[in-house]
Amino acid sequence: MESLGKSLANITTNVDNLQGSLHKTKKDTNLCLSQIEQMQRKCTDLEDRSCHNNVRLVNLPTGIEGDDPVGFLQKMIPKWIPDLSARPCPIEIDRAHRVYSNSNSSKPRSMIFRLLRYPDRQAILQGARKAKPTLPGGTTLEFYADYSPETAQRRKAFSAVRAKLHQKGAETFLMYPAPLRVTYKGQKHLFESPEDGDKYIEGLDGVTIPTARRSLNLQFQVPVEEEAV
Repeated sequence: MESLGKSLANITTNVDNLQGSLHKTKKDTNLCLSQIEQMQRKCTDLEDRSCHNNVRLVNLPTGIEGDDPVGFLQKMIPKWIPDLSARPCPIEIDRAHRVYSNSNSSKPRSMIFRLLRYPDRQAILQGARKAKPTLPGGTTLEFYADYSPETAQRRKAFSAVRAKLHQKGAETFLMYPAPLRVTYKGQKHLFESPEDGDKYIEGLDGVTIPTARRSLNLQFQVPVEEEAV
């Protein structure tokens, strides 16, 4: 019996030691996961910053730019977006290239070009929304801000919500990195996730409007830099 008692005591001690070790391992693992997540956020932020002066051009027919995409864009963009012609300094493009795609889609590959100056990038995005440039064949050119894949995916997640809100006559604007600003009947709201937007739409249909959104008055102050889309 004495031997069994000692064995049981040893087993109990070993179990306690294992539990303590497991607790420390879990704590260390959670710390590592937290640090990895923080590093991923920093990498995404750095990649977004590296794209700060970039514009993504969609629907431009493949090959139309010839062997000099920079010269082609600097010549054609002021024609596509007339407001740029009134600027005191012409836009200057650092480089331009087509985005690689391994799909068999017949849709032209997007073109990404980098402006030397950030104000030129903003002027192009804002002017394109106003001008809605169209090619002779009827194809509408689309100009978008360029982001990292992670940020682009977050912004894309709001597409369905924005479409529903537009059907109801609401104005929407995606801010950076992905909060959605909504203006409806003079009221401004800010949604951090598509789920919050869906709940708000339910409220417009007669269901109680959730408190998950942030209501903003007409003196709305943008908490972060707005990005044109």
